[in-house]
Amino acid sequence: MSLTIIVRTGVKAFEPGLLAKANRGILYVDEVNLLDDHLVDVLLDSAASGWNTVEREGISISHPARFILVGSGNPEEGELRPQLLDRFGMHAQIGTVREPALRVQIVSQRQVFDDNPTEFRAKYDTQQNALTDRIVQAQKLLKQSDVLYDFRVKISQICSELNVDGIRGDIVTNRATKVREWLKPLLRLRGELK
Repeated sequence: MSLTIIVRTGVKAFEPGLLAKANRGILYVDEVNLLDDHLVDVLLDSAASGWNTVEREGISISHPARFILVGSGNPEEGELRPQLLDRFGMHAQIGTVREPALRVQIVSQRQVFDDNPTEFRAKYDTQQNALTDRIVQAQKLLKQSDVLYDFRVKISQICSELNVDGIRGDIVTNRATKVREWLKPLLRLRGELK
């Protein structure tokens, strides 16, 4: 509810929240494993249906809520609910940087950013725009491409051997395989293709 509108006019008005703002974008949740059960339920319902319904103070409104869910959390602080875990197609383990020279570089770059964020971003604009263009192009081309049948069978075989519940793992791995094919030239250029 928009308190500003209520105070000014006395009329109850809906003010879009995070799920409305995340529609057709990315929703990042820090410490996702520590979310209150009610919030997890709202996220799950929205992720499953693509819609969020807000019912408050006599108002009921539904709005689109299609988003990519990205979350971070420390498993030592609490487990991720299985229903929510199923919503994350991929995960990465992030470790602490141990190399002193790299740590110094990170701190130096952070200081440059803190001193002048606009200038820091401008320094990387060309790279970021090129990467954005490549991703947009890949999104268009991915709709026209497919994973070879033998690869799809292998992916499903591995998911089955790992006792992955449902088929979300198969779906996400097939998508990731398509993306990796389109990113190969970029990964080779950066020396990251293994």
